[in-house]
Amino acid sequence: MRLFAPVITVLAILLLAILYAGTQADDQAREQDPSIDKLASKLERVLPKDPDASRSLVQLHKDFRIELVASEPLIHDPAAIDFDENGRIFVAQLPEYNAYAAENFKGQGSVHMLTDSDGDGRYDTRTVFADKLNYPTAIACWDGGVFIGAAPDLLYAKDTDGDGVADIRTVVMTGFGKDHAGEAHLNSMRWGFDNRFHLSTSLSGGDITVIGEKDRGPRSVRNRGIILDPRNPARFELTSGAGQHGMSMDNWGHKFVCSNSVPAQMLMYDDRYVARNPHLKAPAVAVDIAPQGKFTKLYRISPPEPWRALRTNLRRTGRFKGSDEGGTPFGFFTGATGVTIYRGNAWPKEFHGNLLVGDIANNLIYRATLSQDGLQLVATRADKEVEFLSSQDIWFRPVQMANAPDGTLYVLDFCRELIEGAAFLPPEFLKYIDVTSGNDRGRIYRIAPKDFKYPGPPRLGDASSAELVALLEHPNGWHRDTASRLLYQRQDSSVSEALRTLAGSSSLAEGRVGALYSLQGIGTLDEAILLASLADPAPIVRAQALRLAESMVSISPSLVVRMSSMTSDSDLRVRYQLAFSLGAARGRSRNAALAMLALQDGEDRWMRLAIASSLFEGAGEVFSQLGSDAGFRRVDHGREFLVSLAGQIGAANRADEIAVVIRTLQHLGDDEKTFGQQLVEALASSQKGESRQRILASAGGKAGEILAQLLSEARTVAVDPGQDVEKRAEAIHSLQLAPLAEIQPLLERMLTLQQPGLVQSATLQTLAAYPDNEVARLIIDHWREMSPALRATAAETLLSRPAWITILLDAVEDNSIGRGDLDPLRIQLLKQNPDKQIAERVGVLFRSESLGRREDVIRQYRGVLEIEGDAGRGKEFFKKVCSACHRLEGVGTVVGADLKAIRNRGMDAVLLNVLDPNREVKPRFLTYSLVTDDGRSLTGMIQTENANSLTLRRPDGTTLDVQRAEIEMLQSSGLSFMPEGLEKQLDKQAMADLLAYLDSIR
Repeated sequence: MRLFAPVITVLAILLLAILYAGTQADDQAREQDPSIDKLASKLERVLPKDPDASRSLVQLHKDFRIELVASEPLIHDPAAIDFDENGRIFVAQLPEYNAYAAENFKGQGSVHMLTDSDGDGRYDTRTVFADKLNYPTAIACWDGGVFIGAAPDLLYAKDTDGDGVADIRTVVMTGFGKDHAGEAHLNSMRWGFDNRFHLSTSLSGGDITVIGEKDRGPRSVRNRGIILDPRNPARFELTSGAGQHGMSMDNWGHKFVCSNSVPAQMLMYDDRYVARNPHLKAPAVAVDIAPQGKFTKLYRISPPEPWRALRTNLRRTGRFKGSDEGGTPFGFFTGATGVTIYRGNAWPKEFHGNLLVGDIANNLIYRATLSQDGLQLVATRADKEVEFLSSQDIWFRPVQMANAPDGTLYVLDFCRELIEGAAFLPPEFLKYIDVTSGNDRGRIYRIAPKDFKYPGPPRLGDASSAELVALLEHPNGWHRDTASRLLYQRQDSSVSEALRTLAGSSSLAEGRVGALYSLQGIGTLDEAILLASLADPAPIVRAQALRLAESMVSISPSLVVRMSSMTSDSDLRVRYQLAFSLGAARGRSRNAALAMLALQDGEDRWMRLAIASSLFEGAGEVFSQLGSDAGFRRVDHGREFLVSLAGQIGAANRADEIAVVIRTLQHLGDDEKTFGQQLVEALASSQKGESRQRILASAGGKAGEILAQLLSEARTVAVDPGQDVEKRAEAIHSLQLAPLAEIQPLLERMLTLQQPGLVQSATLQTLAAYPDNEVARLIIDHWREMSPALRATAAETLLSRPAWITILLDAVEDNSIGRGDLDPLRIQLLKQNPDKQIAERVGVLFRSESLGRREDVIRQYRGVLEIEGDAGRGKEFFKKVCSACHRLEGVGTVVGADLKAIRNRGMDAVLLNVLDPNREVKPRFLTYSLVTDDGRSLTGMIQTENANSLTLRRPDGTTLDVQRAEIEMLQSSGLSFMPEGLEKQLDKQAMADLLAYLDSIR
């Protein structure tokens, strides 16, 4: 969530430091205009309303009503809730939000247990179940206690003596990352029908260790999710993860997340599947499913906050730099949080399965309907020109929602005067605003149909195991989930026969699924019931039966035969799951099934991914079957899949599979020349060093002819100035298949000043593939001819191999390369080099480049905001020093924060972050260093990652995909991707010009 402030998009993503930067910023503002301080001192406060008064200001869909379930003084700051089997609510309370620098707030989080003593639907008693918690943001009931997510720990707390207070409190695992801004912590611990808790680690990640587990070291959960077996936490698994605050699952088990300005994303696959095939290159797992994405229009009805209105007025009158539109509610998502799929039974049927997401900055809840579009879902606005729920009370902050025991939806109102991170406010305002105002308040509401009658609290804790089995087919998702959890807790095998009966006869498909997983949970699932379920009339049952069959195919030939016959299943979603599940089997029949799926469904990119994930073994046989099908070779998706599979085969480096690809090449028609070249290139380029040369040497006959022709054409296109520049660059990349000695003269020509920048950049990237020291010397010889942007790429190339770093430093020492030619960030990283001799040498060579204390630099530049800047000159400075990582007005690369709305933040905030980017680094903008298995050293920001690979955004603006199987070492530098020392490239006037340009962007 942030937690829960609108996204911080500033030049260095570090605005939060402003609040605690000291009094210098305040003094500076008063020097600019003393009246600002006076006006700020008269800021009108919006007073809180009592729960009923606030509720009266809610506008809700005409078919519903809103009821108060609980409020202060029973609770405050509700960040997450869960219900136990008897309907008691456990509330994770977070008073620390927006107080991250206040020592007296640390450890003030707690969990309150609420009880409805008279059964009227309103909770009236509370017990402080656990206190002195550090930033609790997730909670889940289990076995009479609760798991509590309070980074860096995941705790388990339990009351064993019946007094309502936890007397057991243990750390289950530790190492979760903490976002000092309070925006991105572990959250949304959800029970799945697979007898596991699913937990989102948000943006902060971490390196997780299970307490008491000595045999396995920390495991990174950066950009991943966790699947936890509560009976044995050491058996946790990593899975697909994304989003910031909020994760929900539908009845199929699909996961949905949201993030700041992105209201709804769907996780398209469980990356446990792609992890089993380390040579597979998988796309990003999260896809936007709201058609307008971050630009989805919102219909806010609350007034602007007084501080925002004052800031706008000051900007409008020129006394404050920044956008004069800043006081108008944006009308789009800036604080999306708590995405939830409604799975209850109290709402009318047309609302079942709806997606809801809160926007805490706009005081509303947005609703969308979900529809199928191939394998993806589309979230379409459900309420025309109005929100499902909106409030005129700016204190209404819907941070989370929960499907409740009574079949309705509960909404958690964080109830704060200020939900934005304090850094969004001008520093001179902060002394007159209590940034934690409201941390003694909080509400939980029920959203119910107008004719709803509260059924009373449940008593599932008293139910027999047989009664729990019957509840697996309850129409309310909460009952099904809770019954499933209790059956897994009890491990009562006496209900096996009842579960088998339910699995085959329940009138509710979800009930049949629940029975299957409960059988698995107590260890009595067998082949017979799975074979029957694979033929179930409901697609959801067949899909889940496929997942369950994965653990049994190694001992059940019958299951393999049945699964292999399901390629003609009528539902694409079932065939998608089949493509993943077949990866657990072996043999010719499953290979033939995978080939058949590719033939009939290969047009869908997700289906191609699923098939490829199952081909760590059997890739050669599938390639042979598909490659011999002329029709498949002649459609775009067929060629794309075969080329991808050839690359996977090359990376696996199995001689028999490589031979299959080479044999296929012999049978290609004359009109398939380009396709043949693509196959050869994919097969060989995935290899390194001697392995690549062996493959190329073995490419005799037609394969050899194709290779020779490919290299000949590449040489011709590379040097032809009449060709499209992108085609020339592509041809230069293809030349990596030739020995360096054969192409070195050509590559030297391509590095000359007369060549286009894209051609020169491609040349450097091609040279980087060769380990010869001659490459480093060649680059240094052409250094003087290179533009600043190209020198950045050249520097990355020279710094990618240990031997070349020494050659680079020699060049700096003899002035072939100027000390100022190297990025300050790169110098800082070199000073951290694990080779002490290199680190010491860099310290000596760049002693004069010491960046000094940031406070001194900030003090020197404090008058820049009073200098009149020229936006035109500032645009040129932006192109020169910022465009490698930021994009504005069609110029630059999208790496760092989105700057289009940066003027809304205020130029004083921007200046501070330009000068001191390492003051408060957001986790996703950290710089990482990695070493590959062939000795390359790479540095950059991790842009995307999954179980198999990561995409590294390098300081020169280029990206590089690296397979995890190739990584020997990966570690964070702790430094922002935006380097310190920008002032060395911009004097005060130039800095004023740059700020003027940023302030001019509409």
